[in-house]
This record gives sequence, C-alpha cells and structure tokens, in this order.
Amino acid sequence: MTKERSDTLSLLKADLNQNRLVEAVQLLADLHPADIADLFEALDQHEKKKLFRELDIDTASEVIAELSEFSQDQILADLPHQRLGEIVDELDSDDAADLLASVPKEVVEEVLASIDVEDSREVRRLLAYDEETAGGIMQAELLAVPQEATIADTIKHVREHGKDLEGLANIFVINSRKQVVGQMSLRRLIISDPGDIVAEVMDTSVRPIPVEMDQEDVARIFQKYDIISAPVVESDGSLVGRITIDDVIDIIEDEISEDVLRMAGTHEDELVYGDQIWKISRFRLPWLLITLVGGLLTGYLLWLFKVALADAIVLVTFIPVIMALGGSVAIQSTTITVRGLATGAIDLRRLGRTVYKETRVGLLMALACGLTLGIAAEIWHRNPVLGLTVGTSMALVILVASLMGTLIPVAFQRLGIDPAVSSGPFVTMVNDISGIVIYLSLSSAFLKYIAG
Repeated sequence: MTKERSDTLSLLKADLNQNRLVEAVQLLADLHPADIADLFEALDQHEKKKLFRELDIDTASEVIAELSEFSQDQILADLPHQRLGEIVDELDSDDAADLLASVPKEVVEEVLASIDVEDSREVRRLLAYDEETAGGIMQAELLAVPQEATIADTIKHVREHGKDLEGLANIFVINSRKQVVGQMSLRRLIISDPGDIVAEVMDTSVRPIPVEMDQEDVARIFQKYDIISAPVVESDGSLVGRITIDDVIDIIEDEISEDVLRMAGTHEDELVYGDQIWKISRFRLPWLLITLVGGLLTGYLLWLFKVALADAIVLVTFIPVIMALGGSVAIQSTTITVRGLATGAIDLRRLGRTVYKETRVGLLMALACGLTLGIAAEIWHRNPVLGLTVGTSMALVILVASLMGTLIPVAFQRLGIDPAVSSGPFVTMVNDISGIVIYLSLSSAFLKYIAG
C-alpha cells in the first residue's frame, strides 16, 4: 500500500472509531471501487460492516464485487436481505451469482424473488453451473444479432441495448436456432457500410466455449488465440453467455495461487478464512503429518543402517548435503512439471519426450554434483573409496530425484488428482527415503574399504 493509501486508511479508521461516518464516506468519494476494496481489506470485521452500511447502493455493489471472499462473507453475515437484494440487482449476472454462491439457499430465494424477473432467471441459471466451469464464470449479459441483419440494424441494436454492458468488444452473430455462426468486433461494425449484411462481413473464425469446459482450459484458449471475449454455448451450440478477458485474468490469478498453496502443502481456502487459525491449521496439518511420517521412516532407515554408521561414522558427515541436493532437484523438477501440465506445455501423449529431457538434465547435474562431492570427500578424508562412494551416491540420488519430480506429478494427473498436491511435503518425503536407501546401501557395500 502506498503512503497516500496508508494515510487514507489511517484517516478512515479514525473516522470510523469516532463514528464520523459522513466524513468516512467522503474520504472514499473520489476513489475507484477497486481502491475502496483495498481499504476495506485492511479494516477489521466491525469496521467493514459499519462502513459498508453507509455506502450508497451503486458504490456498495461495485465495491463488494472487488472484495475477497473472506471480506464478502464478513459483510454478508448480518446484512439485511432487502439491502442484499438491492445490491444484487445492480450487479452483472456473473458477479451476482458469485456473491450468492456462499449465501444460504433460503436467503438466495428471498433475494432472487425481490429483483427483476429476468435478472433473477439469469442468476438462477448461472448458479446451476459448477463454479469452475465456463458456465460458472460466464455472464448472461451480451449482444447478439441475427446473421441476416444489416450493419445499420446492428448499430441501432448496440445503441439500444449496449449502454449498460461492460467490456463490450464483440457482437455475436446467431442463426435462427440461436447457434453462434460468427462475431463482429466494434471496429468492424464501425468501418462497414450501413447497408451491408452482417453475414457477409462477420468474422467466422469465432471459437465458442462449451458451457461445461473447465476454467483452466478456457484460460488456455484465451491465451493461445489472444481472445478478448468469447461466446459460451450449450451442447447444441445455442448461445447462453459470454466470457471476457477480465474473467480470464481472475481465473489465472486464482489458479496460480491455488497451485502455489497446494505445492506448499496447504489450501487455497487459507486466503479466504484470513485469521481463523483453527481452520488454517486444519488445512496445513495433513501435509505436515505426511512430512512427519516421512521423517520417522527416514529415521528408522538410519537405525537399520546403524552398524554401517557406527563402523564408519564419517558417512554421517555427507548425509545433509546428499539429502539437501536431492530435495532441491526434486522440487525443481516437480515445479517445472506441475507448471508445464497446468499451461499445457507438457503433453501426456508425448510424455516420453519430457522424461527423456529430464533424464538428460538430471544426468548432467548428477555428474557435476557427484564429481564435485566425490573430490571434496576424498580431499577431506583422504579416502578414495569414500570419495567414489559419496560421489556415486550423490549422482544416483540426483538422477532419481529428477525423475521422481517429473513422473510423480504425471502419475497424479493420470489418476485425476491435481498434480500440485504431489510436490512440497510429498516429494520431500519420498526423496528423503530413496536418498537414504541409495546412499547407505552403497556405503554398506564398500564398508570394509571405507571403515578401514
């Protein structure tokens, strides 16, 4: 937050604490709704509720659409249903559906019954779709014209119905069955002759999005084809909504946050629940328990090799570096693989190419690190066999870690499990176990030369 925002926040808190509510609202008068939302996020629950009650309906509807789910839930907790209905009536259909998704069903019914019938019907339809599909993120508001219309007819239609439509970039063209057959950008509309028929000048390369498509796939299509907006269609091709680039930006941000949090062994809802420490702990604890189990198994393996370690205590000095390098390589490979699967850069149908590449990279790193550690071990302890054993172990551990970091996320993907959950604590546990087994097994084989 900039100094200007920090100063505004201090003044805002002071006004709220002293119940100078008119002054508090005036502080927000010239700010963009997104900036107001940033200030709201820095307030406590009581302050949020007090300030939100004072906002006019237009400002309240714009601000609540910009807030995090956590702040929305705090404000909606005891918001009068009549005021909620007034706010929902001002929102775009997709924002209204997102807001009502976390509200009890009986409240949703009461709110939808209080707003315009057509708006209510659109929101109900959006609420029926899975929130992570194209249907769940689309908005019902759009402009569509029949393919036999003229450019003059289309311009008139835009003027009559497009005034309140945000993010208008394309007008979709439909046939008699309401199926999308093309689209027309505003630029094309302006430069075309008023007497031209839409079907003759429209862009037929439009890419309709199936209503059940996963939101990640939607984002990939927008990115691949540089799309600003796209029509959403039912299985029969009929037009039901549109998705705009601002929706896709939100998807990308959400998916990246989700993957990063899962790779850290926690959950995206941790951002939603803010300071609710019990719920946050419940998200983190399962993965920490996996790490705990992995640590106990690693300790048990060390106990099994206690004879080798007792006879050649020098072996203990290289366990940290072997485990650390192996873990680092595994996390690197896993991160690259998870990201490649998420963006589509890694194709499961051509998995062999990816494994071949990671094998070569892993082999090169294994030779470099293994040789370096082996030379260091020989110089340090004046034992060539020790150097050879440590260096070979290091090379094998890195090679195995590189392959595991690639294959484990792919295996999760094939099983229908988000590959992001395969990294972090899980890979660390598997890598620790395999690293100890490789190192101490090889050391035991040459123990008499090392101990002697």
